[in-house]
Amino acid sequence: MVCIEVRLDGELFRIAGIKDASLITPTLSGYVGGETPACLILRGMCDLVGGRAAHVSWGPDEVALTSGTVVTFRFTMSESPSHPEQIVPTDSPAYIEEQRDFEAYKKTLVPDSNPSPRAFPELAFHCRVNRRAVTVATLNTGEEHVLCSVLWDKWHPNRLLVSVRSFGNEPHAKTEWLREDLAIGDELEVRVAA
Repeated sequence: MVCIEVRLDGELFRIAGIKDASLITPTLSGYVGGETPACLILRGMCDLVGGRAAHVSWGPDEVALTSGTVVTFRFTMSESPSHPEQIVPTDSPAYIEEQRDFEAYKKTLVPDSNPSPRAFPELAFHCRVNRRAVTVATLNTGEEHVLCSVLWDKWHPNRLLVSVRSFGNEPHAKTEWLREDLAIGDELEVRVAA
């Protein structure tokens, strides 16, 4: 089955994949004001019988990463993916309640207009595709976040879409650093710098 192999500093962390997957969406997120410079999230979705669906996660909600950590995503086929930490059907009472709480929270949320603390002003993601340097995503004026999204979906099963961008709260504060399709066997390597 299609999987995304994830390594941290060269060591195998997870092989994200599941039978009847519809999405596999690892995310590497950096924030200038965070407790650590970046975090890794491994999530996806799968189809269930009867037209139902479920959210899937492989590992803790967020894996904290320090400056110098190298994360490697490899698009591969495997018959032994990592067992998911959670499979939560979208029609389960717990999920429905969580969505209800989130909608209520959004209605009362007042965005903080103060600038974020600059704990990691030199935050950057150094990106390589198949061991070839392709970009260094940094923070431009007004930007506070660097995001690396990796997306596989069942509607485009032969590609892995990679996107790296930086952004802030203001509409003009955004930069696209990388957008590329990877094929089976290809890999993306991201080194966190701060």
